[in-house]
Amino acid sequence: MLLLAGILTTLAAVAFIVSPFARHVAAPLTDGPDLAAELRELMALKSVAYETLQDIEFDYHAGKIGALDYQEMTDRYTREAVDLMRRIEAIEGRLPAPRGEAPERR
Repeated sequence: MLLLAGILTTLAAVAFIVSPFARHVAAPLTDGPDLAAELRELMALKSVAYETLQDIEFDYHAGKIGALDYQEMTDRYTREAVDLMRRIEAIEGRLPAPRGEAPERR
C-alpha cells in the first residue's frame, strides 16, 4: 500500500512538471523594461530627496550651514525631486490600469 502511494505521488509530480511541455504553454514574455521595478526605484529616490530637503532645513535652522549653502542645496534637491516626480508620472501613465478598475477619463 505504501509502495502504491509512493508511485502515485511520483507520477503526479512528473505529470505536473511535464504538463506545460505537453500542452505547449509558453512562458509570458515582457516587452521592454520592468516598469513596476523602475517605479519603485524612483519612489525610493523621491523619498531620499524629500528626507534630504528636511535635513537641510533642520541643519540651516540649527546653524550648521550658512544661508548661501542652504539656498544652493535646497534648489538642487528641489530640482531633483521635481524631476523624479515627472519621471514617476510618466511611468504611471504607461502602466496598465489594475484589473477591475475603469481607466481614467480626461
